[in-house]
Amino acid sequence: MSEKKFHDKQLFNQILLETENFAVIPTLGSIVEGWLLIIPKKHYVSFGYMTNLCLFDELSALLSQIEMIVKETYGDFVIFENGAFCANSMVGCGVDYAHIHIVPTNLNLLKTVEDQFDLKYNWKQIEDLKESIFYIKEGLPYLYYRDQQKQSFITTCDNIPSQLFRKAIASSVGLIDKYDWKKEPFLDNIEKTIRNYRKHFQVLV
Repeated sequence: MSEKKFHDKQLFNQILLETENFAVIPTLGSIVEGWLLIIPKKHYVSFGYMTNLCLFDELSALLSQIEMIVKETYGDFVIFENGAFCANSMVGCGVDYAHIHIVPTNLNLLKTVEDQFDLKYNWKQIEDLKESIFYIKEGLPYLYYRDQQKQSFITTCDNIPSQLFRKAIASSVGLIDKYDWKKEPFLDNIEKTIRNYRKHFQVLV
């Protein structure tokens, strides 16, 4: 894999919090306020390629810190990843760099996907994201989802639609035509996100 630099000086790539191996940033296309990404500093196509289990321990500790902040600021939230197996795949949503979404919402995304788009996946309940490693080892893309009760689920399919969870979130707030982060940046929501997290994070802006 080639090395890539994910963040630059643009507003939506400002580092709000970082550890040795991960960074927390707001995201381009924030359909709702408070939407964050966790990205590894080293390039991986998806977290399933991150075979060093110590990194998952670091990620878990970081998530625990962020969860309290998101809960206090915005309330309930979900976590998900579009786990691409290879670059330029549909499931990767146009970003060939691992990233976890943390989205303030009380929505049940699995039910919304099934109800709104008639997509019935075989979701398997798992311990946490590190089980994605087994899917990548088998050459399989995956969707990872953690609900408001911290229950984790994973599924795989040959034709996972691009930006599926984003479509579900956009549909739930009446913005189904504005789900695509490449066309709808929602810069106002990014600015509000940074402002509302400012007291919690060391915001470098």
